[in-house]
Amino acid sequence: MLNGRETLASLDQAMSDLRREETELDTRIERSTRSLADLRSRQNDGYRELARFRLDNDAASGLTSRLDDAAREAKRLMDKRSEDFRTLSEELRTKETALADLRKNRDALAGNREQLASRMDSLMEEVDSLLEADESYLTQSRKAEAAAQTADAARAKAQRALADREEKGKAYQDDILFIYLWKRGFGTPEYASTGLIRSLDRWVARLIGFEGARANYAMLTRIPEKLAAHADRCEVLAAQEQDVLAAMSRKKMAETAGEDLAGKIEDATAEISALDQKIEDLEPSITTLTNALHAFSNGEDDGFRKAEEQLSGSLRGDDLQDLWRDALATPSPEDEKIVRKLEDLADQIEAVERDIRQDRELQRDIAARRAELASVAQNFRRNGYDNWDSTFSDNSLTTVLLGELLKGAITGAEYWTRAQRSHKRRKPKGTRIGFPGGSGLPRGMGGGFGGSSGGSSGGFGGGGFKTGGGFGGGGFKTGDTF
Repeated sequence: MLNGRETLASLDQAMSDLRREETELDTRIERSTRSLADLRSRQNDGYRELARFRLDNDAASGLTSRLDDAAREAKRLMDKRSEDFRTLSEELRTKETALADLRKNRDALAGNREQLASRMDSLMEEVDSLLEADESYLTQSRKAEAAAQTADAARAKAQRALADREEKGKAYQDDILFIYLWKRGFGTPEYASTGLIRSLDRWVARLIGFEGARANYAMLTRIPEKLAAHADRCEVLAAQEQDVLAAMSRKKMAETAGEDLAGKIEDATAEISALDQKIEDLEPSITTLTNALHAFSNGEDDGFRKAEEQLSGSLRGDDLQDLWRDALATPSPEDEKIVRKLEDLADQIEAVERDIRQDRELQRDIAARRAELASVAQNFRRNGYDNWDSTFSDNSLTTVLLGELLKGAITGAEYWTRAQRSHKRRKPKGTRIGFPGGSGLPRGMGGGFGGSSGGSSGGFGGGGFKTGGGFGGGGFKTGDTF
């Protein structure tokens, strides 16, 4: 069985390995791209040499000048581009170093947190035994349980009142005349009609027995609100009593351990959360720089395009084609050597272009797999899957399955689904007496501390107390009394 920290560490290591492959590919493609530019420059030199051999001085001078200008401009652009590439690479290395440091610090914190949690877990049963003999703790436990039961009963009563309002209020709401008078505020200080309308409204009210029905309906609508507010107050009081109990559990644990283990675990968790945020903030900028570096290494930047345009433009034109054909048509061995050299350069250019295409395809594939892996690792961190209580029954998550993800045989979504399916939360050894329901335990050990995160021993829902009589009567019948 795998623990969560080891599983996340394997994902981070796999990402680092992929990133290293990407960097090597970037360097290789950039080297090939520069080699391609150099080969085209040598093509320029070859045609310049051929021009000097085959043409008269004026024609050769004009062609040579054109080729020389293109070569100089291309070299200037490529030199500037190389400097930009180095700057970009250095910026990316700086950010990747910062990311590696963040991950290293996070792993160290997570390891320390795991040791603290394991030590706390080993003391849980001893703390239970001590609290079992602590009368003040037992008294508070009974008090917290009673408050929880009261809150449960209050919430159940509020829910029943709400259900009654929905069920019994329908008869009132479906009666057009009753709702007409109700909305006009008839029988209340808000009613403002006078004259004939007031007389007609009185007649309708007497006809349907509105006064008695209005009192019933008013009570029917107000009771759920009052009971809900009462239930809210009861739940707040129950949570406060539970927090007192949780604090007593933590205090006994600290006394037994000789240090505040739960507090230290919470502090480590807070630091880890802060590092996680820094990691998430840094990763997008690394992705942006990586994509920019890919564009550079692939020759997709403006500098390379302009340099390539200069070189390829200088090699286009009927004059060079004529020069080539004339050299092939003559028996002279000197110009044939130059032609063979140009043919060899053309073959080399084709081979380099083929290598670049293949490396670019591999580069895109690695980048896609790294993105999938990064998404999985982010889900692990966000869901606390590297906490002390996280375990995975599927050992292949760090072996075969991870290998399949790295090869692109499965997607990150498929890997994450398998991880979720095999994920389990282990429970601390104690909680029989102390830390009831996980209340007071630090996050990552199945609980939280404080009213917003601590669990209650029972929850709210169940039990109840009687409400006395119902409400009904008057000339307007709604069916069952409330």
